[in-house]
Amino acid sequence: MSTAALALLCAALAVAGALALAALRAAGDRAAPPLPPLADSELEAAAGIEEELAALVRHPTVSRYDPALEDPSAFEALAAELPRLFPRVHAAIGLERVGDRALLYTWKGEEAALKPVLLNAHFDVVPAEDAAEWRHQPFSGDLAEGCVWGRGTQDIKLTMASILHAAERLLAAGFKPRRTLYFAFGGDEEVGGLRGAAAIGELLARRGVRASFVLDEGGPVADGLFAFADRPVALVGVAEKGYVDVALEAAGSGGHASMPPRRTAAGSLARAVAAVEARRGPARICRSVRALLQGVSRYSGFAYRLLFRNLWLTAPLVKAAFSASGSTNSLIRTTAAPTMLQGSPKENVLADKARAILNVRILPGDSSAAVLGRLSRAAARFGATALAAHPAAVVEPSPESPAEHEGYRAIRSALGASFPEAGCAPFLLSGGTDTKHYLKVAEAVYRFTPLRQTSADLAGIHGRDERVEVGNLRRCALFYAALMRSL
Repeated sequence: MSTAALALLCAALAVAGALALAALRAAGDRAAPPLPPLADSELEAAAGIEEELAALVRHPTVSRYDPALEDPSAFEALAAELPRLFPRVHAAIGLERVGDRALLYTWKGEEAALKPVLLNAHFDVVPAEDAAEWRHQPFSGDLAEGCVWGRGTQDIKLTMASILHAAERLLAAGFKPRRTLYFAFGGDEEVGGLRGAAAIGELLARRGVRASFVLDEGGPVADGLFAFADRPVALVGVAEKGYVDVALEAAGSGGHASMPPRRTAAGSLARAVAAVEARRGPARICRSVRALLQGVSRYSGFAYRLLFRNLWLTAPLVKAAFSASGSTNSLIRTTAAPTMLQGSPKENVLADKARAILNVRILPGDSSAAVLGRLSRAAARFGATALAAHPAAVVEPSPESPAEHEGYRAIRSALGASFPEAGCAPFLLSGGTDTKHYLKVAEAVYRFTPLRQTSADLAGIHGRDERVEVGNLRRCALFYAALMRSL
């Protein structure tokens, strides 16, 4: 046998041995069978949360990049209603207004040596421009067909209501937290959080607060999102993609559309947008996605456990599979989605300038500067330019928080009291949250929405007919009650 053949044989045996060892480890790390979900009788412990959420939804707290386009009375009315909805919370804890768009509750703990915890949500919502097409009006807060309907029922007034409902019930039972709990609610997350969460984060930093962890909105209890998993999986965001809105612009000569030039602003822009869509960036499995695959493998069959635990060999297969779906492709790439187009104000007038907005989500390990550089080079080929549309709102990818932290363990434990049928895995969140404003005041940051959701349910976020099923909502409140008791 030649030296080359011997080397090849040794390499093959080494790979086979590594796979055999991984197979043995995978076989012994399969999670126990899931428990059944909570019974209806157990959900009665959170009865009433649906009316409280409905009351919050009825305030049309739509945030805008231009504050002059907002209705400040809706935000004031929501804050004014909280003492009526949660009287014990306001009597025992009290509400602190931070600026004009942030609410902060500080529930003092009995053990000062324990680091505090921040439980966060936002109470602003996106517009509902298609209100006439909703089955129930977007700010009706209707209780119908077993659901609460309206903007904020999923994103994310349900979390605000659940936190306060849980605290109200715990106070009624005489509960006192061991550590200080902050309930931090911002009113402008949908437009960057600068007046809401940023104001709270700055206040806590000035006060010298150093929290153990922050929990804000994030991944759901995913129901059917992983076809290979034998149970729903709670996706706890340990990292968050960065965010930048990029404006692609192309100039033209204008004039009458009956005598068009060889190149128009709209045509140049269209070619630039098409080029961006056609050329996706390189796929990469970052650390938090590796942790996701490792976590989900515990609830998967043997073949998937081998696939996900041997990425040194199988990464090309995983990346190819993930590239086929928008939801999984977002976990392995920086994405750029065209969302807005603007050109001429009239059908027969050539545009002097055409403009498109790309909503860009930046994978950890990438940066906004690198993204803008790539897009600028791609646009320049077609006579277009690329720049940040809202420079003050650019957000870099977040640091990745550990799954070994006490915060992650507490979240996983609270799932047992609310979603006992679910597994739990770290997750990379593609959407943006207010957590970026708390990085300086917390050891770790987690992003999780305790709501069992299918892909169809997730389509309701920022969409038509947003709603939450009452039993699902009650489990969200039970999750926060269990979490507060455990801290």
